Amino acid sequence: MKKLDKIAKWGGDLSQTLMSLVKIPLLSRRSSKLPPAPEGIDELVVLANGPSLTRTVEEHRGFLKGRALLAVNLFAVSPLYTELKPQYYIIADPLFWIVDEKREALFGSIAEKTDWPMHLFVPTRALSDSKWREIVAANPNVSIHLYNTTPVEGFAGFERWVYRHGLGMPRPHNVLIPSIATALRMPFRKIYLAGADHSWLPEISVTDDNEVLMHQKHFYDRDSSKAETVKKEDLESARLHVILYHMHVAFKAYFTLRDYAASLGKEIVNITPGSFIDAFRREKIH
Repeated sequence: MKKLDKIAKWGGDLSQTLMSLVKIPLLSRRSSKLPPAPEGIDELVVLANGPSLTRTVEEHRGFLKGRALLAVNLFAVSPLYTELKPQYYIIADPLFWIVDEKREALFGSIAEKTDWPMHLFVPTRALSDSKWREIVAANPNVSIHLYNTTPVEGFAGFERWVYRHGLGMPRPHNVLIPSIATALRMPFRKIYLAGADHSWLPEISVTDDNEVLMHQKHFYDRDSSKAETVKKEDLESARLHVILYHMHVAFKAYFTLRDYAASLGKEIVNITPGSFIDAFRREKIH
């Protein structure tokens, strides 16, 4: 049976590799040159927007000051943005260039508040929208870098070659996946994850009208947020099986990124208290 399992896995990897070879020339573009790491710094902290981030920042400012910082999604709307002044910023959710309200909130905050040099990573497919580019262009402190969100799977050696050259990544079902994948392409030896709670499972409910709600709490709205439907890229509400499938794919991707990091001689460390992510080594900051 074990031999049959190995044959089945090899066949699956072959099929996924061939599919990825088709997707890359169709979906991927030449990504931008990567920005350098700050001089003398080889560790990076990804500031995910989970509710625990406030506590981490309040209790461990010294830890953050000695490392490069990468912010994500709506981090710029919070006071922590101008306080911590992250050197890097990444977005992934297409709603940020599809929904006017989200576009204005995110890119408006970045353009208005950023008075330090910052590198902003956006997916290549976001180039289809000119409005966000016009907003950001008003601030010369913001440098734009493009990355590919093409989902790539297959043989491990093939996956790692593609990830290393920025042609694709594990399925980017949330912003933390491209954050880690992009950080691993830069010269950082260790990547810490803060605010990566991922504690959504207890926050899912289904109404009597079969409407699926999820309470997605962030550090900047934990006292005002409420359960809402999850919007897909077509702005339709996601069904429960879609939400759970995306969670499955995301948590699985973290194991792929863990092994990819190890192949590069690097490490991803989760410093988020109470995080649901089970792929990375945990570490408490003292």
